[in-house]
Amino acid sequence: MTRAVEELRQIPFDILIGSPLKAAIEAQGLAAKTTIDFIEKVGFIPPKADEDPFFADERKDAVGGTVRNVTFKYTKRDEREVEREIEVTVPILSIVPIPYLRIDEMTIDFIAKLTDAVESTVKSGFNLESEVKGTYRAFWSPIRLDFRTAVSYQNSRQTASRYAREYQMKVNVRAIQDDVPAGLERILDMLEQSIREKPLAPAQPPQ
Repeated sequence: MTRAVEELRQIPFDILIGSPLKAAIEAQGLAAKTTIDFIEKVGFIPPKADEDPFFADERKDAVGGTVRNVTFKYTKRDEREVEREIEVTVPILSIVPIPYLRIDEMTIDFIAKLTDAVESTVKSGFNLESEVKGTYRAFWSPIRLDFRTAVSYQNSRQTASRYAREYQMKVNVRAIQDDVPAGLERILDMLEQSIREKPLAPAQPPQ
């Protein structure tokens, strides 16, 4: 087994993949809690000041309180072309977008670049030394030759190992504004039906 394979086996993929997934789930729960807080703070008047109308008692059902409305006045002409001042009362939740985010896509990219290189260098050398000496010798030959030879051989090996590691991790999360749940959509329809107009001034004859 190569060192690169052993290195890959030691990478905690369960943490690298599981941690972003857990964070995405927690983010989804936080987004839902943000939606509840928005509806509670913007759309309802608490029974008492600084009181949480939805979760005043965690052991009981949520009590929303009174729907918060916005009232404004405007002038319009009736069928007789008479200008009249009209007062309109509209629930705030029916005119503002309710944040309802949902994680639509999540991509985890993990790149591991492992480089394991071994360099080997071999150096060798051969050396031959010879020496001839001549001396006088009696009997059948007056000359005696002595040969001396010296041979040397050198071999050396150098090995260098290089190992590099590089890790990259990218997490892309795509969140979208999701459709509101069926229950909330029905409530918004009811609030829309509660919009009312009230004439404030009697009809004025045309000038």
